[in-house]
Amino acid sequence: MENDYRIKLRWLIVVSTLMRCLFAIFIELGNDEVYYFSYAQHLDWNHFDHPPMVGLLIRFFTLNLHWVNDFSMRFGAIMMAGFNTWLIAGIARQLMSERAGLIAAVLYTASIYASIISGLFILPDSIANTFWIAALYSMTAIVSSTDVHRQSNQLLLLGLWIGLACLSKVHSIFLGFGFISYILLFQRQLLKNRALYLSILIFMVCVLPIWLWNEENDFITWKFHSQRVSILESGIRWDYFAQAFFGQIFYNNPLLVYMYVFVLFSLIKQKFKIKGVSKNIVYLLLFTSIPIILATTGISFFRPTLPHWSGPGFFGIMIISSLWIDQQLKLDKIPRIRKLLNFQLSFTLIIIILVVLLIRYYPGNLFSVSIKEQLGKGDVTLDMIGWKDLKNQFEALRAEDIGKGEMSMEDALLVDKWYPAGHLYFYLARPMEMRMIAEGKLTDIHKYAWINLTVNPIKKGENAYFIVPSNNFISVENLYSNLFTEIKLRKVLNQERSHTVIRQWYIYQLKSAKEIIGNQHPLSYLE
Repeated sequence: MENDYRIKLRWLIVVSTLMRCLFAIFIELGNDEVYYFSYAQHLDWNHFDHPPMVGLLIRFFTLNLHWVNDFSMRFGAIMMAGFNTWLIAGIARQLMSERAGLIAAVLYTASIYASIISGLFILPDSIANTFWIAALYSMTAIVSSTDVHRQSNQLLLLGLWIGLACLSKVHSIFLGFGFISYILLFQRQLLKNRALYLSILIFMVCVLPIWLWNEENDFITWKFHSQRVSILESGIRWDYFAQAFFGQIFYNNPLLVYMYVFVLFSLIKQKFKIKGVSKNIVYLLLFTSIPIILATTGISFFRPTLPHWSGPGFFGIMIISSLWIDQQLKLDKIPRIRKLLNFQLSFTLIIIILVVLLIRYYPGNLFSVSIKEQLGKGDVTLDMIGWKDLKNQFEALRAEDIGKGEMSMEDALLVDKWYPAGHLYFYLARPMEMRMIAEGKLTDIHKYAWINLTVNPIKKGENAYFIVPSNNFISVENLYSNLFTEIKLRKVLNQERSHTVIRQWYIYQLKSAKEIIGNQHPLSYLE
């Protein structure tokens, strides 16, 4: 029977991986995904908004950038999702049984956040989640073991895993806080183990690059993120809270969240007892889960938050649920939970199929607008479609301009924000071998302020192109009239979906720069 569960686990991983590969081919990259290509192309110890690991992940799976396309960009996220499924199953198997491991794998695969958002799309979470789950593996091994030598080894590994998780995404520091809090409350004897302090040292060495980069750049990462989570500048915003609250429920699969709530309330009634599992394990997993979920939800009362910020916090609850369900299935007490398990994978599969169909074939926009220049505003599906078509249209237009002598091959593409700058670079400037220069506020251009220093700036008297998508329409005159002698609308290009125009691209020629553009120190864009 145990072998049957292992076979089912392998099939679950193989089939879900193949399906992610299939979906990765059919939709273009999103705003964040193309932006993180800059991390891979311009490696650094840290970046404006995130640590460097996602860039290294992209580098590795694109064969050092020799194989770059929509699929290869996502290949690392897909492979990590498969490995994470196996790893989280290993934790539940170590604590309970092979069946508990399979249940944990099903829950992970059924999570929209784990399986799609970080398991299909390439994000810092794609690699951070791997180290987060590895840290949970070491933590549970430490708590469940009475062998001091094994505890010491796992403590050293734990410092490495948490350090690498923070080197992927800084919110992983919640793991360290959760584990230390657990030790202080429930297992203080671990404070006598010297490996704990070596583990902290290993963690500090791992995150040292983040500190050194920020010290050199006026701690700009901390300043940027502190503005995002500040709760002192506004009153309570119920709209922000509703977005975060229901977003977290949807991202983690409403069926799963319902089950988690049921399990947690049952555990409270049972005084956190799961037959065959130490209560300390339950406490530990809750300490690594609840804080980041509460922090994300709490901040949302005052500031806009993204629902996936709390995503890793649900991994510990997944493991607890798999252990509890495995015990209850033995007792055959809750058949409705067994029925719920049958729907969870189907729900996530249906969601991703609907999303792909919506992106590729929906005849029109999700929201109508009254202003023609803002066609497509608010339609998030436009992030992942139309960029390759724009490249073909713009390439032909540029060739025509160069042929007429209106523009030259050396003229750059100017951008004012990190989105759609990421798309414009990945799908247009990079394959067309155009320079791309960012000019705007640092909070708008992000990493591109540093990338500017790696390319030749726009010199005085040179021309440039500027592309305005209608769904993010801005006045070019207001932006750059002080930097160029003439701003000319060259042409309006249409993007269609199912024979319906869903977005327009305003192609501008910016003539004769009045000064050098793109040679400033990155921090000068703060002014």
